[in-house]
Amino acid sequence: MVMQKWTSLLLLVASAPQYGFCFTSPLPLTSLTKYPPSTRVDFTIKDANTSYRGLATSSSTASTSSSIQDAVSDTNSASSPASHYDSVVVGGGPAGLLAGIMLAQMQPIDASISDGQRPRIVVFDRLPPPPSPDNLVYSTDISKYYLLGLGHRGQRALRRFKVWDDVSKASVAVMGRRDWSPGKTREEDGVVRMSDKAVVSRVLARDKLVGVLKEVIDTRYKGVIDLKYGYQVDPVSFGDDCGSQVQLQVSQCIPLNDNTECSIENGNMVPATITANFLIGADGAARTIANAMETNDVERRQGMNPLRRLFDKPQFRVTRYEDDNQRVYKSIPISFPSHWPYDLNYSARSTNNRAAFEALPSDAYGNYCALLLLRPEDELAKADCDPAVLREFFNVEYPQFSKLLGDDVMTDVAKKPSSNLPGFRFAGPKLHEGGRTVILGDCIHTVKPYYGLGANTALEDVMILSDILNSTPDLSRSLNAAVEQFTKERSADSQALVTLSRGMDRPGKLGTVRFVLPLVLDSIFNKMAPKVFGPSMFGMFQKEGIGFRQIQRKKRLDRAMQSAVILSGLTLVGFGTKTLVKTVAKSLGLKSEVVGGSMFGLLALTSVARKLFAKKTETNA
Repeated sequence: MVMQKWTSLLLLVASAPQYGFCFTSPLPLTSLTKYPPSTRVDFTIKDANTSYRGLATSSSTASTSSSIQDAVSDTNSASSPASHYDSVVVGGGPAGLLAGIMLAQMQPIDASISDGQRPRIVVFDRLPPPPSPDNLVYSTDISKYYLLGLGHRGQRALRRFKVWDDVSKASVAVMGRRDWSPGKTREEDGVVRMSDKAVVSRVLARDKLVGVLKEVIDTRYKGVIDLKYGYQVDPVSFGDDCGSQVQLQVSQCIPLNDNTECSIENGNMVPATITANFLIGADGAARTIANAMETNDVERRQGMNPLRRLFDKPQFRVTRYEDDNQRVYKSIPISFPSHWPYDLNYSARSTNNRAAFEALPSDAYGNYCALLLLRPEDELAKADCDPAVLREFFNVEYPQFSKLLGDDVMTDVAKKPSSNLPGFRFAGPKLHEGGRTVILGDCIHTVKPYYGLGANTALEDVMILSDILNSTPDLSRSLNAAVEQFTKERSADSQALVTLSRGMDRPGKLGTVRFVLPLVLDSIFNKMAPKVFGPSMFGMFQKEGIGFRQIQRKKRLDRAMQSAVILSGLTLVGFGTKTLVKTVAKSLGLKSEVVGGSMFGLLALTSVARKLFAKKTETNA
């Protein structure tokens, strides 16, 4: 029942205008049919929350392999950072690079700095960049990359900073979904439901989005934005309201032998201290800046006397929820034949709610990346499980997909370990430190990728910060007011996003009821009175111009009004039934208890008779 709730959630989200799934663990080129195998050059890089696994082909595209070598070379031989920047962004993911572009389109915080003299903005990331967006790796090693779905929030932010056209060209439209219910395994059993959303979803690899934004910076903002890969940044001072600058220690970060992390101990560069007028922390789940803010706040409060501490502002902290409804996944590359539409999300559920199969397009040529979603204790979720057992499972539960998967794919999927979905976390109650530092993106709100809101909300954070900075007069003197305003506008939304998402991911039968019942009630009441009752939570997520805190308040109001209507209705039904029983009893000269019991018994017999008749009819058919 719990898995059914979870897979039903995925199916509902599949028709929404955003997606987000993490695909890791490499699979061989021979598992794909749309591109021929060729000589490969591999490199694997991973940070604390995302895997970057790059692959280039050298058979006909020399530039592809050279692009990877150039990226690694640029990382290893990059010039040392300058001693001072107008703005520093920590984190080279989608939100971090978009923040850099946003700052480049503004006037400098320090009006005395002018473009052209030297880069005034720097973006630091601990690891090398992913392949360029035109690299064939995104079509030949599909299951290695984190797929993002861009809905109205993300698209609006990218349009604001004039990069949407570049991103759109690198992405694939998803127009709807095709779903197979449990036990329905023939190809023709799949039901197609086209999306009627105002904004069409666009799907692309997370690394490809980063590559597009990096390319925009390299071509349009050269000399303004300095991209520094292979550096770790640790705050020394966050700056204050009185004009002191942010101080940061920058250390060279060298990938370790297993390429899953990097180390500053083996770096060739002596750690340097740099200063900046403005610091944006956008380093995702690594949370280097957020963790430093948390430590700084703890030390500040420890230095207070107990009486003053009682009246101090709430302590900054990162709230981390234990994952009590864990699901894991294995990623599977699959190529669909030409008679299958290439702009649909394909989805199927197994019998007994054991697993779910979800596939999203990686390109416009029928190459998809699928997820097999399982419980952690399932034998198929284990590393080195039996490929024959996995094949038999697919033959029974998903034969429409099994015939499209070669034995090499089955072997590799069975061999690799499963991956975990991210947990729920949020930072707050403030999203700034001192007068010159803010944090945004996944480091302030991390959710499971059920609704595709993580990356979209992170990009929206950048847009909201831009609005605040541009509307703040005399920014060089009023930056502290701007960062405080960002906290006011975004802190409650970040917490609401996480709590709403987690609220629909509760375990057990009670969690199933808490998930399904509100959807049913919202659907009924919204149809009855759309001007009074809002759509379901999924519908609210898709509405433009409304924040998560507003959604939370609206749904609470809806629940209160729905409860009042239902309670009033039950009261009227009870009163009417009681009146009817009394009337019938009086006319027949019987006791009310006898008439009431007889009516109840008659209803029960009628219900049983209907079920028996339906069963007999089904048997005869």
